[in-house]
Amino acid sequence: MFLKINTIFAIIFIFGTLICTIKPQPGPPVVDETTRWKKCFPTNQSIYDFQVETLQGEYTDLSQYKGQVLLIINVATFCAYTQQYTDFSPLIEKFNSKGFTILAFPCNQFYLQEPAENHELLNGIKYVRPGNGFKIHKNLHIYGKLEVNGENQHPLYEFLKDTCPGTINQIGKREELMYNPIRQNDITWNFEKFLVDRNGFVRYRFHPTAWSHGQVLTPFLNKLLAESYKA
Repeated sequence: MFLKINTIFAIIFIFGTLICTIKPQPGPPVVDETTRWKKCFPTNQSIYDFQVETLQGEYTDLSQYKGQVLLIINVATFCAYTQQYTDFSPLIEKFNSKGFTILAFPCNQFYLQEPAENHELLNGIKYVRPGNGFKIHKNLHIYGKLEVNGENQHPLYEFLKDTCPGTINQIGKREELMYNPIRQNDITWNFEKFLVDRNGFVRYRFHPTAWSHGQVLTPFLNKLLAESYKA
């Protein structure tokens, strides 16, 4: 059974690679843009007011992360930015003792780059992309698939977008965006990020290109980790 699973995911990986070589990679070019971030608006509402679905189909409160600095990311397996996964564990390890956690939310709205069902997602990360037996850090929490834009957008993402202005003026190519309606403040692509402070208030928003192996976020992380939790 284990060999069969590996074979299936190997076939998926080869197929995905062939597609990438035949067609230009969709979405924003994979570059490092240090200036593509925005400060969020002050608000009395926190992410602790929201529930999200686990990979097992159960619902859980985000209030369980009180006192933690959080990085919220929408992810996809067949995206050029998926290699950012390899930076997550080193980033967590660097700040783990200070109370830092990453929450990842798979989404299939950008060129259908996350076709897996919830029960398939972890194997996709382990055997496809990044693959090679990739180990998921205990403080990288991967939740069930959701929609970040459009008429069925998850309430959490509606709140995040309402609280934080967009990082660029242009969303993307219409044929690559699998949702309606399109709004100016939409999530632009996979691996867009939000930094949340210890009290659940969202503070910063980052375009997928504002990364550089996590170095773009580091000054902001240091700032939020130095702040205290108000119980």
